[in-house]
Amino acid sequence: MLGHKLHCVVSVSGIRGIIGDTLTVEQVMGLAQAFGVAVAHCERVVVGRDSRTTGPLLMQAVCAGLRAVGCDVIDLGIVPTPTVAIAVGEHKAFGGIQISASHNPSEWNALKFFNRDGRNVDQTQLDWILECYKDPPMGYHRRWDGVGSYREDRSALEEHFRRVMAAVDVNAIRSTRPRVLLDCVNGAGSVLAPRLLTALGCEVIAIHDRLDLPFPRDPEPTADNLKHLGALVRAANADVGFVQDPDADRLAIVDETGRYLGEEYTLVLCAAARLSAAGPNSLACTNLSTSRMLEDVAARYGARVERTKVGEANVVDGMQKHGAVVGGEGNGGVIDPRVVMGRDSHIGMALVLELLATAKAPLSEVVRTIPTYAIHKEKVALDRKAVSAAIPALKAAAWSQGATIDERDGLKLSWPDRWVHLRASGTEPVSRIIAEAPVVDQARELADHIRQATGALPAEY
Repeated sequence: MLGHKLHCVVSVSGIRGIIGDTLTVEQVMGLAQAFGVAVAHCERVVVGRDSRTTGPLLMQAVCAGLRAVGCDVIDLGIVPTPTVAIAVGEHKAFGGIQISASHNPSEWNALKFFNRDGRNVDQTQLDWILECYKDPPMGYHRRWDGVGSYREDRSALEEHFRRVMAAVDVNAIRSTRPRVLLDCVNGAGSVLAPRLLTALGCEVIAIHDRLDLPFPRDPEPTADNLKHLGALVRAANADVGFVQDPDADRLAIVDETGRYLGEEYTLVLCAAARLSAAGPNSLACTNLSTSRMLEDVAARYGARVERTKVGEANVVDGMQKHGAVVGGEGNGGVIDPRVVMGRDSHIGMALVLELLATAKAPLSEVVRTIPTYAIHKEKVALDRKAVSAAIPALKAAAWSQGATIDERDGLKLSWPDRWVHLRASGTEPVSRIIAEAPVVDQARELADHIRQATGALPAEY
């Protein structure tokens, strides 16, 4: 069972692949066993899943693998990824596993691992899991009288709901009676999100909020995948449109005019709400690929920004190290440690509504107060080794001279008013080029330089 070579995507963001192709049920069971031994120490583990069709199958495999090495399993059912992290602490568990491939298409699934602190495993813990999977210790399987127990708990959403409600000014939000169009993509947020928004005094127009139906489109909440949503927001006369991904840890936003703001604005808007309340000398934390808008907003409140390698676990490391009051990434992931030390679209929605209530202005006007940049993102067919091999030539290129160089995560080149970042993805078998500049043509030019220098082709997967 253990030791089958992995050909899927492996990172601190999860171990994910196409089920029956790059990731098999046998491998999933083996990885659960390895997690149970290496991180959970054969103690209590909570397990959740999103609404993918392979979810029930992998839930059985994960629970069986954990129980086989002596872990007592608590099955949370279909819940958002941040709910699993919260449940680790509530159940005094030694770890948690969420079965979800996040924004990937339906044929994908994955395991996201949480340690006993209710946060993503770090690289060291992931290495322990992989080593145990590759070379399992003697006697890791329990005898018949030593296997772990199993029980279900369908109340995990309650604590998640309570924490979000306690973190924001509920009365201020209720006083504005916002009308919200909510797209749950038939994912794990389909139960909690409508309930939360209703409790915050919103008039909720929910679409794609059926756990029993497939994703209605490519589930990644990008502009291309949400072209239809602006018209729906306008038709509903909504104050804001919120869009979740399948495991409800990411949030995209559409303003009242129907304009897709982009996931980059999610963290910026939520940070404005938190930093304004936290006051001067507070701190936000994000990754190297997130928009410089965050620095502009932080400066407004006398706050500062720390940056880390890409990946939720890396941002959490930075938040804990520097004592950040808010963090996240430019993919729509917001981390508020008052709720959970991980990305959560639900606190994201609540913070945006709180910001609008405080500003007493439409979302489009609030956004206009934030300095704007053009950001360009693309995926290219380069693996991690190819990225590393390309770095010396990129640094030596004439067009890159004068840039500040950061090699913590691939290569980031920064100038006073623009930057470009090349890195291998931790969630897909591709690399990413992200560039930001005052206008889109300048951002695309930076990406073109990278692509031409590496000979990279557009990625298909």
